[in-house]
Amino acid sequence: MGLLASVVLFAPGTAAAFADVAASPQNGGTVYIGAREGYGGTGLFPVYAHAPADPGKPGAPDLWAYCIEHDVHALTGINGTVGDLGSYLGANRFTDPTVQSKVLWVLAHSYPALSLEEFGTAAGVPGISRNDAIEATQYAIWRYTELDHDGAWPWENADSKTAYYHLLAGANASTGMTPAEAATTISISAPSTPQDAGTIVGPFVVTTNRPTVSVSVDPAATLTDANGAVLDPTSIVDGQALYLDLRGTSESGTATITATAAGSTLSGHVVSVPTAPGGTPTAANHAQSIVLVAPSGATRSAEAVARWNTTGGATPSASPSVSVSPTGGATSSASPSVSASPTSGATSSATPSVSASPTNGATSSATPSVSASPTNGTTGGSATGSTTGGATSSASPSVSLSPTSGATSSATPSVSASPTPGGALAKTGSSGAGVITGIAAALVVVGGGVLFTVRRRRSARH
Repeated sequence: MGLLASVVLFAPGTAAAFADVAASPQNGGTVYIGAREGYGGTGLFPVYAHAPADPGKPGAPDLWAYCIEHDVHALTGINGTVGDLGSYLGANRFTDPTVQSKVLWVLAHSYPALSLEEFGTAAGVPGISRNDAIEATQYAIWRYTELDHDGAWPWENADSKTAYYHLLAGANASTGMTPAEAATTISISAPSTPQDAGTIVGPFVVTTNRPTVSVSVDPAATLTDANGAVLDPTSIVDGQALYLDLRGTSESGTATITATAAGSTLSGHVVSVPTAPGGTPTAANHAQSIVLVAPSGATRSAEAVARWNTTGGATPSASPSVSVSPTGGATSSASPSVSASPTSGATSSATPSVSASPTNGATSSATPSVSASPTNGTTGGSATGSTTGGATSSASPSVSLSPTSGATSSATPSVSASPTPGGALAKTGSSGAGVITGIAAALVVVGGGVLFTVRRRRSARH
């Protein structure tokens, strides 16, 4: 399996690295070095993030490593310390940054960074054996760390020799590879605030030093660009902004976006090995140093969490009410709204009411609003509602005026009607019955000793 190093955005815009087998050995961490594989004179070291419980059956390694010190004795079955290129304890040509860049190029273009099939095809020897691929790679590395010319290597067969010269030709033609290029980097940013359901959510921006990366979403959602065009999730490039198409979603939720790139953060790192278990390697006393390479299929990933809120639902509707309180000589006029709450099938009508409280010489005129809550079957004039029972009621308006300091107030009166069961029916037109036409009341005005007057008038129509 490949070593993974991931970044998770647990909240929008917040990044937190979690230590896994790839991140933990860096800069002073340790790894376990297994028994070397390949021909007797050359070999490839399996490397484990943790010492296997059974060294005889260690399982698949997390990384592999090649020797970078030909003349120093190698030790296996031991823990080594991981560091960057500057931590190298040897004294051969690998101390030269130019040589380091050539070695890193060889590692990235050989086995096991490439699969055996990929390497054989690239080298012009399809079907090359694993041991031959290892031999070609190890000799190519030593060509730079130990020599300044091509050596007379003891080839096992022609395939490894052909592959060796393929690697040298590529490394010599290139400018080499930097440590930053050798180690895979990948991250993904998220919006700093929750998004809205029913929209295209984003952007989520991928940053990587790999040519392309793949992106997945859990739970599944379609990846698009800012205009809603569908993207290929297996071919996302550095700096690309991604969006989730949530136009068919109305509920709130979250999704995890994972970007995955080939390689490891540890490729190109050096492992310094002590001469005894538990010891500390030094420049004067260390076993053979090795350089790490991630196998083909190893990946590094980063995650971001998308969050979105619910949209839709009922849309409230309300008619505004009027409160008129002019001051300082102002004149105020308002047209109020009706609030009717009858129940159970009755019809109700009421003339609206006004509350006007002008002060300080103000003049207020308001066309009133209605509050009607009839019950038990009331029936009135022009407003229609639903009530219960069988009573019919009509009420004349009442006015509440509180002018002060010489104010003049005029308001069209209004009605508050709340008939009760069994009440008398109001007579209109030619019915000949008398009706109550109105009750008016004026409330006490603050601060002036204004008269409280109630006038009551009763008339009959025939």
